[in-house]
Amino acid sequence: MLRRLKSTVVKTTAAGIITVGVVEITTHLPSQGRSSEFYHKMSDSVVTPLLRSLLPPEAAHHLAIECLKRDLAPRYRTSTLERHSLKSSIEPFSEYKNLSFPNCVGLAAGFDKDGVAIRGLFDVGFGFVEIGSVTPLPQPGNPSPRMFRLLEDRGVINRYGFNSVGVDEVERNLKDFRHGLSVPAKDSIEDDVDNSNVVLSSLKHVLQLFKNKITKVVNEPQGLVGINLGKNKTSEDDVADYVKGIKQLGPYADYIVINISSPNTPNLRSLQKSEPLHRLLTAAARQRDELPQKIPLLVKIAPDLTDDDIADIARAVTDCGIDGIVVCNTTVSRPASLVSRNRDEGGGLSGEPLRALSTEIISKMYRLTDGTVPIVGVGGVGCGHDVYEKLKAGASLVQVYSMMVYEGPGVVSRIRHELSEIMLENGIRSVEDVVGLDHEDIYMRKRLERIKESRSTESVIIDE
Repeated sequence: MLRRLKSTVVKTTAAGIITVGVVEITTHLPSQGRSSEFYHKMSDSVVTPLLRSLLPPEAAHHLAIECLKRDLAPRYRTSTLERHSLKSSIEPFSEYKNLSFPNCVGLAAGFDKDGVAIRGLFDVGFGFVEIGSVTPLPQPGNPSPRMFRLLEDRGVINRYGFNSVGVDEVERNLKDFRHGLSVPAKDSIEDDVDNSNVVLSSLKHVLQLFKNKITKVVNEPQGLVGINLGKNKTSEDDVADYVKGIKQLGPYADYIVINISSPNTPNLRSLQKSEPLHRLLTAAARQRDELPQKIPLLVKIAPDLTDDDIADIARAVTDCGIDGIVVCNTTVSRPASLVSRNRDEGGGLSGEPLRALSTEIISKMYRLTDGTVPIVGVGGVGCGHDVYEKLKAGASLVQVYSMMVYEGPGVVSRIRHELSEIMLENGIRSVEDVVGLDHEDIYMRKRLERIKESRSTESVIIDE
């Protein structure tokens, strides 16, 4: 009886190892898990199109969040070019010495509004994740339907209207996220399997490898978290809304964004005018300075601005000591090239139709600020070339959102790899050396400053 049981265990174990081996050869799932090419192709080429065809946009959005929370989305597929040939990290906010972005590709606000899927989004490959917009009090936003795909144009129109669970609930979510980083990962397979049997021990190690690849490791390295703040629709004190958000959520953020550019909240964009903007940014900066640890404060602007408006914002940012500008939010304009039947829906347009306009405004703002204010570029980013163009225009960091609707979550891995290829083809090994390339005079001055600073640092090290 004992001999028969032992024989059965050995045969079952051997069959399991052979099965895992076959799966490894055909899909690389056991060794690469959610970062395998097979998993990425299934997610981006099968699941994403299926969701578009079966579910309305907002339902698909909610399902995507749930998949991220449950570790079902593809994980970042490592690029050997990025790992071995490039300096992909960047420190655009030089005043904040310890604030290094692992890579320049982040998630734009609007996807994870409540901060419930941050860890899963880092798994996808984002170097930073911006949650929100978050309003002081909970509010439902505008009635549904409020999100529309423009399939033929690879665009999205939304009129959500700052739907938010409010700062109290988001604060709880952020506490859970920050606490999770300090919880050691439990190796349940190591604990539960008897090491005395060599075959079972070998199978245990194979299963552990598979487990680590398919599921998240809780204490793995993370990116940076930004918090995008909005105002309540019925608020009578705009400044107080933003101040409350900074005071309550600032301690959990790596940076804060003041969103005054959503087209779906009445009168919000009027805060971009010179006088109210100075008043708001001054109060926001004062509250930021009172946080336990000072963090960068940015402002997010609209694409639907005149040149005079852009110049006024550039002055206000400089005058008020704001650390950066997010360029840009969705547009209320409708290019004549749009062909989708949803093109006339009300709300803000994002995705591919916004790409060129966004890059143009990045370039203008970089020139107006003389390259002294870091810019986060947003709008229509779907490949490495799009990132490269925005970096050259003057962005230090770039965000993705709407193009995931069409490319799937695996697009983040492809963008990072394609950016690495483009940089190496052009003889560039650091993201910082791409920023502002389109502005030769500013670029050369800043490059010489970096070289001088680097040599000064090397001299200090030698002296020591």
